[in-house]
Amino acid sequence: MNRWWIVAIGVLMFAACNGGTSNVGPQPQPTLLTDRLGQPQDLVPTSAEIAAAKTALGEKGFIGIVACNLSSEYHAAVPRAAEALAKQWGLPIQVFDSETKADRQNAAIETFVAQGAKAIALCVVDPKVVGNAVKEAAGKGVFMLQYAGRDLAVNGIGISVEDADLGCAAGEIAGDLIAREKGGQANVAILDYPDLPNVVVRANKIEECLKQKAPGAKITGHYLGGTAENGLKSLENALQAHPEIDVVASINDAGAYGAIKALEAAGKDPRQTIVVGIDAEAQAKDLIKQGKFFRGTVDTSPTQTGEMVMQAAVKLLAGSTAPKNVRVPVTKITEDSLK
Repeated sequence: MNRWWIVAIGVLMFAACNGGTSNVGPQPQPTLLTDRLGQPQDLVPTSAEIAAAKTALGEKGFIGIVACNLSSEYHAAVPRAAEALAKQWGLPIQVFDSETKADRQNAAIETFVAQGAKAIALCVVDPKVVGNAVKEAAGKGVFMLQYAGRDLAVNGIGISVEDADLGCAAGEIAGDLIAREKGGQANVAILDYPDLPNVVVRANKIEECLKQKAPGAKITGHYLGGTAENGLKSLENALQAHPEIDVVASINDAGAYGAIKALEAAGKDPRQTIVVGIDAEAQAKDLIKQGKFFRGTVDTSPTQTGEMVMQAAVKLLAGSTAPKNVRVPVTKITEDSLK
């Protein structure tokens, strides 16, 4: 056989074994570390990782975000921040509004996968409803991230505020105010939401950390909150049984708004009654500046969360090493911090 044919055959065999010179092979898979809870700085990508992510997306790929809704302050801020960072880096992104409906999330995931999404960040409405869709998407090689929770980041990164951190921060705000302004003595109603186990953790931490700051405070009970309507009704009933209530600590700002209405109707002194919430909504911060009833809240960092979502997507697409689960920091907001 002519030796040039032998060489040619050898070259073809080598190319076949190595996928051919035009085939760059499969995208590198990320290494996700589970030995610790990550911090925001762990997700900051290098310029090389951003370039690698752009290559991984190709001409038609994109990053999808399935938001819980776009109507509330927190849930609109997360994808808005992610979009801003994606634009800055030149990465294609699509956002879907679930309108807080779990079945719409199933459809969004399936549509994104069909359209060529390479990574999808999900704010889960109901894990039981979307679990199968998430697993199917991951099975097709789509990176599934989760924010405001971590359980369904099956092959991606979970980015979330710790409910224990939120509850403790709110409890410490209330406890410090009780110690400073009430000599450590107060009657406290805690607005809870027992249908969600993670929120129960938050409420229990409110009580625990409040008592650490003000051991003499009395907890009159945990009451249904979560919405302004629930907060109003619960505090009306609680005040009938315990008219001495002079502090309300809520698992969110929304429930606290309703509680304030009940306190006003009961004739409580707005300068002597303390209300603390969680979420740092604009309305809450405006009320805190007035110094009446609402005295503190906890910032859940939605803008930073959105930026972390985009950073995590880049890490995954670039095949980098990153923590599997990452904590979002929280910040105490009081009248002093808003001056």
